[in-house]
Amino acid sequence: MTTAGTHLLEHARATLDAADGFVSEASGMGGRLSGPLRLGLIPTVAPYVLPALLPAMRTEFPDVNAHIVEDQTDRLLASLRSGTIDAAVVALPTEESGIVEIPLYAEDFVLVVPVGHELDGRRDLTLSVLVDLPILLLDDGHCLRDQTLDLCRSVDAVPAAGDTRATSLATVVQCVAGGLGVTLVPRSAVAVEMGKGALGRAEFADPKPGRRMGLVHRASSGRAEEYRELSALVSRIGSAVAQ
Repeated sequence: MTTAGTHLLEHARATLDAADGFVSEASGMGGRLSGPLRLGLIPTVAPYVLPALLPAMRTEFPDVNAHIVEDQTDRLLASLRSGTIDAAVVALPTEESGIVEIPLYAEDFVLVVPVGHELDGRRDLTLSVLVDLPILLLDDGHCLRDQTLDLCRSVDAVPAAGDTRATSLATVVQCVAGGLGVTLVPRSAVAVEMGKGALGRAEFADPKPGRRMGLVHRASSGRAEEYRELSALVSRIGSAVAQ
């Protein structure tokens, strides 16, 4: 981006944040969430949390006009910075300047295997088990892929080689059911994905690998108090789904 473009972008952000503040003040609700809300969620959260979150939002925040954007973390953060969305649910930390991170909930990773696999039903796995497994990954850009790769590197494990590529967790899990390998999924996805094929599961002993989820918004936003309210609801819903 040119110097002039960067300068104009800063003015655009200031305008957006001023509009945020106007919406908050005009609502007259003492910080109660209302008005338009463009909420982003990563693909490994949206299908599992939204079925419970959206009805809860309608009940708790009836004056909110919600719009949902599902996308990968980097693009959600770019949309947040540009003002295309207002807030997002992503894995923490983002390590982004000018962004407020509100912790929501933590969840474990579960190892999904073909039904009848020798690890099916185990609850005492250690990360070293990854060394000998054909681990299937999501496509580039998904934070779950990066988290899985980090776990593999920690024990010198090498993910499965080959041309299998998937842009959704549902597809990866179906590849597992088809005998192409195994994969790690967040606990919040287990109830939905395990019912779609011949699948088994295994769990890790403490300390369990997992991820921390958070709600992020621009630090300069005038709706910080409202996003705190929203984060409390998302935290409650996400924690329940991730049990």
